[in-house]
This record gives sequence, C-alpha cells and structure tokens, in this order.
Amino acid sequence: MHEFSTMQHIVEVILSEAQKHNPEKITRVNLEIGELTFLGIEQLRFAFQVLTRGTLLENAELKIDIIKPLIQCTTCEYSGDTEYDEGPELHFMIPLLKCPRCGKDIEIVKGRECTVTSIQMEVES
Repeated sequence: MHEFSTMQHIVEVILSEAQKHNPEKITRVNLEIGELTFLGIEQLRFAFQVLTRGTLLENAELKIDIIKPLIQCTTCEYSGDTEYDEGPELHFMIPLLKCPRCGKDIEIVKGRECTVTSIQMEVES
C-alpha cells in the first residue's frame, strides 16, 4: 500500500507549490513514474481521487508517463533494458538486478523516477 503514502506526499507537494500562485483550481498534473519504483498505476490513480476530494486538485486530470528502466553495467559496460519478474512479491521486496550480459552488478540510470513534471492551474488575472 505504498502507493497511497506516495500519492499523499505528491498531493502535499502539489498543493504547497500551488499556494504560491493562488490558483482558483488545478486542472492537470503530469507525473513521471519509473517502472522500478514498482508503484501500481491504478492504485496511484485511486489514491489521487481519494486524496484530492475537497481540494484544489479535485477533478484534476492526472497524466502518468511510465519511464522504462535503463541500466549500465559496472563491469562489461552494457547499457540498456533489464528484465525482472513482475510477481506479487514486488510489494514486499525489490528484485536484485544484474547485468543481462555478464551477470555482474549494475547501476540504474532510469526507472526509479517519481516526479511531478508539471502542474496546470487556473489563476485569476
């Protein structure tokens, strides 16, 4: 259920930033979520609906772009995608990722993002 607490933090950040601009309402929020966060997109959407009731975010469109993983091998210099099992255990433990070419340790370049990329608001002129 880490989707709910993650979205709670995202909503708090958005509302805090919005206060600086005194909007009438917020109409759209764009997020980038990396696959390697293992956050459930539908659970995030549900949490967004629940957490935004009665706020400036109520009825705002939520657009979520999924960022595919990109890894870099620290040994053979492989750069690219990685494979992992997408079982229910991902809610309890993060898989150990290894290089698909040589089996050694890797660095994650992309795929762990959880970023608010933009907020659209209606501001009184």
